[in-house]
Amino acid sequence: MKKAKTLTAFILTLAVLTNAEYIEGVNWADEVFSCTNRIQSWADGQCGGPGPNFISLQTPQTSWWVLGQSDCDGNGNMQAWDFEEGDRDYAAGWRGGSQINAGQEIVVYFENSLEDNAGADLVIRLYCGPAAKASVYAGQSPDNLVQIGEIEGKLNDVPGKGGHLYDAEFDFSGKISQPVHFVKVFRETVGSQTGMFFDSFRSSSVKLPEIKSEAAQYGWTIPEDANSDCFVNHLDFAEIAESWKICFDPKVSGFEDSVFEDPNSIPSGCHGVWQAGYGLQADINKDCVVDFEDLLLFAENFLTCTDPNNEDCLKPWNL
Repeated sequence: MKKAKTLTAFILTLAVLTNAEYIEGVNWADEVFSCTNRIQSWADGQCGGPGPNFISLQTPQTSWWVLGQSDCDGNGNMQAWDFEEGDRDYAAGWRGGSQINAGQEIVVYFENSLEDNAGADLVIRLYCGPAAKASVYAGQSPDNLVQIGEIEGKLNDVPGKGGHLYDAEFDFSGKISQPVHFVKVFRETVGSQTGMFFDSFRSSSVKLPEIKSEAAQYGWTIPEDANSDCFVNHLDFAEIAESWKICFDPKVSGFEDSVFEDPNSIPSGCHGVWQAGYGLQADINKDCVVDFEDLLLFAENFLTCTDPNNEDCLKPWNL
């Protein structure tokens, strides 16, 4: 029992640490702060079509769909529906329809603020209908947002071409000078072909590390470095040993569910566990079980380092 409690505390600590992540220098949205009652998932955990369920903050297993890395484009061709290529249509937004769907909005939160740099500052990856239109707002607090631009569909073009993802970019220059923690997208049109679904919200700029702590902070350490100290060694092996054979795949009978405080917060699958920030660092291949496959990956990279100030170390940000 003591070991189980220790493991649970360890996992909860990791869950907290994985929030507010930079991943390879990119700052991703960390939380769905609020959404209106007609925001819905596209496929409800399964690829292949509009899902019937609306997103509610009371059902957290759906609120992580627009968080973290983009996952609707597994092969890099900017098409959302190549399911045979491993694309996961984990997107959320609104469908076209009647006035009952008017005035919908979604607000996401960045714990690490977005800042005004040269060029674009915010990127929203989405797909939408050719008649769709939405206004985008940003600010330091949810009560003080300013409009920074619009997203609008185009007939037979991107955005607007069915299933084709589009990166809408926004520049804060001349519009907002404070660090941005909140981004809101507000629906402006209803009717046929006005649906709009979002895959991710992220920074445009990429942070490159200059010291060891920044390599971990900005997400440039390699997966085998389980404790993110820029060195793959016995300490990382201890992380693997501590988590050995723990299974966190919700699709597997008897999976370890103690990490989830609320039964409603359990994602639909392993991908959701990672998107929601509950993945174990020792799960190197991110299949939601710590086993020999992770140990093999660890062994292949044993004694690899990623210290920015050591010329003999790997520099993944230069690859």
